[in-house]
Amino acid sequence: MLRYLASGPKDFAQSPMVVSTRFNWEFYANLTGRLRPTLPSGRAFSLSGPRLWLFAPQTAHGWESTAEMERVVFHFSSVPDILHSFWPACGYMEVRLKRGEIDQLRELAASLEPHYRAPTPASFLLFQRAVLDLCLILLRDRQFDPNLPLETVAVERVERAIQWYLGRLEERPTLDAVADAVHISPAHLRRQFHYVYGKSPHAVLTHLRLEKAMEMLGSTTDKLEVIARKSGFNSASDLCRVFHRQHNVYPKVWRAFVSGEEREVKDDQIRRIIARGGSSRNVRSHETSTQTVARPKSAAARKPARTRKV
Repeated sequence: MLRYLASGPKDFAQSPMVVSTRFNWEFYANLTGRLRPTLPSGRAFSLSGPRLWLFAPQTAHGWESTAEMERVVFHFSSVPDILHSFWPACGYMEVRLKRGEIDQLRELAASLEPHYRAPTPASFLLFQRAVLDLCLILLRDRQFDPNLPLETVAVERVERAIQWYLGRLEERPTLDAVADAVHISPAHLRRQFHYVYGKSPHAVLTHLRLEKAMEMLGSTTDKLEVIARKSGFNSASDLCRVFHRQHNVYPKVWRAFVSGEEREVKDDQIRRIIARGGSSRNVRSHETSTQTVARPKSAAARKPARTRKV
């Protein structure tokens, strides 16, 4: 989130900015002229030309210049995690600006100004893109490890498998087909799902099929046979069986509640739904949520299941 934005000429020779702390991450760039930060430690910096600085929250610093200069300033509440991998103990980063980057920062400040003054829903996407652009400038000369961490690889691979599967629900692909789509073996895909979700692929993908069915139950008038087919179940009876096992209520009863047609549901069914606590809350609020990503307690201790329809 963008917390502060300033741009244009500034003369710290006339009124230096005293050393103080900021609550947010401060990106400070001098586009023309010469500037230097001041620190409470007394460390002396040379006045430098166009440069981008980033100071972490609560890192005390000030600014000095010998004449008027042009600057742009962005304060953000947070920065991408990748910066933390390179963050120095001194509490700040800096990089010399290239000619194209000077124009880029000038245009960035101008484009964000109206959104900073009067935010719209789209403004927050622009703020996210801006902080990414600023971080890319800071990191352009850094050397990255070409080997991604195991956790990053697992999450990326599992997400690709899920997206591929969701695009083919009606085909009811097997686990072998899903694994082949992401170019790994079924056994390895099982391990990746356990690593990321702490559950088997069958459990996660069944959850996703139920989410699709619940979405259609609440937003369409399609028959159960149609919903079952489009959400990847073998039949309407298969959908009813799995739905009841998961939510302790049958799809038609759930649909009646979310559509506001409780009067069509028998009183004893309503009482049973309400008595089930968690299920009644899910039914009335028409909310479903994906599983939270978490590491399994012991993925290695689990025996891989046989290849099956998922």
